[in-house]
Amino acid sequence: MAFGPLARVAVQVMMTVGGAVGRAAMEAYKEAAAGRGAAGAAAQRIAGRRMSLDEARQVLDADVLDGQSKIQERFELLHKLNGPTEEFAGSPYLQVKIAAARSVLIDEIVKASKEQQAKGDKGSEKGSDKSE
Repeated sequence: MAFGPLARVAVQVMMTVGGAVGRAAMEAYKEAAAGRGAAGAAAQRIAGRRMSLDEARQVLDADVLDGQSKIQERFELLHKLNGPTEEFAGSPYLQVKIAAARSVLIDEIVKASKEQQAKGDKGSEKGSDKSE
């Protein structure tokens, strides 16, 4: 009989501690979901990170100067080699890295072509100014 009141006190203490821990966990989740706090900052830093041009060159073993067809060819080969087969489970991590590298290199090609067009347009405008 003496254990009845002791058990009741122990249960009350556990309920109080459990409620406090639950509230703290819920608050931490809300902060992380809202992008505040250390967890939110870490998640934003990881999500915002983009592969560098050098890393993309190393992953695909191709350069912007090789052209879009060579980059696409290397992408398809490496993506297929790292895909799941009967003998190999595949590597989704490497496939994502390969896709990111292709995206970075193709974006760089598009950026370079836009810069070339802008230079060409400015050069033609200067030439037309001189003829007048």
